[in-house]
Amino acid sequence: MRVMLIRPPARHTVESEVPEAVEAENLSYPPLALLSIAQFLLAESDHEVKILDAQLDDLPYDTLEAQVRDWAPDVVGITAFTVQLVDVHKTIQTAKKAGVARVVVGGPHVNDFPQECLDLPGVDAVVKGEGQKPMLDLCNMWATGAEAKGIPGVMAHPDDPVPENDVYFSNDLDAYPILDRSLIEYERYYDVMGDGGIFTTMISSRGCPYRCTFCNTPRHRYRVASPARVCDEIAHCISLGIKEIYFVDDTFNITNQRVHELCDEIIRRELEFSWTVRFRVKGVDRPLLEKMKAAGCARIQLGVEQGTEEGLLRLKKDVTSREIEHAFRLCRDVGIHTVAYFMIGTPTERSREDVLDTIRYSIKLDPDFVMYNILTPFPGTTLYDEGMRDGVLDIDPWWGFMRAPNEEFKAQVWDEYFSREELRDLLDLAYRTFYWRPKFVARNLFQIRNVTDFKRKATAGLRLLAG
Repeated sequence: MRVMLIRPPARHTVESEVPEAVEAENLSYPPLALLSIAQFLLAESDHEVKILDAQLDDLPYDTLEAQVRDWAPDVVGITAFTVQLVDVHKTIQTAKKAGVARVVVGGPHVNDFPQECLDLPGVDAVVKGEGQKPMLDLCNMWATGAEAKGIPGVMAHPDDPVPENDVYFSNDLDAYPILDRSLIEYERYYDVMGDGGIFTTMISSRGCPYRCTFCNTPRHRYRVASPARVCDEIAHCISLGIKEIYFVDDTFNITNQRVHELCDEIIRRELEFSWTVRFRVKGVDRPLLEKMKAAGCARIQLGVEQGTEEGLLRLKKDVTSREIEHAFRLCRDVGIHTVAYFMIGTPTERSREDVLDTIRYSIKLDPDFVMYNILTPFPGTTLYDEGMRDGVLDIDPWWGFMRAPNEEFKAQVWDEYFSREELRDLLDLAYRTFYWRPKFVARNLFQIRNVTDFKRKATAGLRLLAG
């Protein structure tokens, strides 16, 4: 069978919690989930597979239709994020218009709303959880001409129940095939905060055992790949000319020992590349950071979210402001760049002064970059349940959007103390206050390495100024 995997365009994203100027110059990530499924299908079957990243070029739907029709797949698989549900819906319709017999949808949105997604017009099946094995089983069954029914992890038949558990090819991540980035136009992806080199993402672990109230990341079955397996994939990336890698593990440092062992293997193999990770503040110490620096780590992204003990407790961050400040200070001392993530409009910010305190705290930490988001609770999170309990949030608009995606829908914010407009104004103020400080501008001018790097950062800065 011919299987086309599509990442939809991002033309009708639900009103974002970040300013449009920041969103426009956000990191350009490769479609790692689709790449994982494609690699698995190629390794385990004779199916032909093609990846179409319609987001990379922001393809118009008539162009998308022409490309689908030209390749003539038997099956189209579409990755779905809730904030992109309008474009997901339009991509489903486009695939059907192009003559595709079977459309499968998977991704984070399906994990939370499998039945609602299956009920969308044009959807023939949904895959819940990790898609490699279920997608393989589904395509194999369709290839024989059999009716798709009773496949673990799949809903394709009226009698199929909602899958209770994710389906894994193996609990050992080393058993999964190494991803071949040449299946996509890998050289076109970049990191606006990076050095301007060819950039990719990578996963070295799956799952997260922590319970932040604003997050709906699956917490079961935390699994890690061995240092040798991770380094094999790194070496493959380097062979393609990739010099910058962002580990998109939900949390990279669940244990410091794992990070030490990976760094030791990178150093032993003399793998030269620049890398970024998402880190928890808890557990950060100097020996760990020094080992990471020696292994080529250039940047750590730290989810701070709030600068008060009350706010950290409400979000269940399991960290103190003193630990946060210590972690950022250590990173500066060791020479690893930092990105701090903050939320604006949380339940513990009850006045404009409270939000200004958050902005001031972000400047006090002195990260190299900061990302501010308006708190936008999504159904399925603890915080959303609390909002419904307290009468701040209402699930009905979400249910309507799930069943009939429309461009006018706006995700709810925590508007107990601020209107949406007030939060947007405060968010713009936060970005301007941080990024247009003379200290920040001077630091980044000094760090610019080449013309391409300058153009990307200058464009991002000018968009923020005009935002």
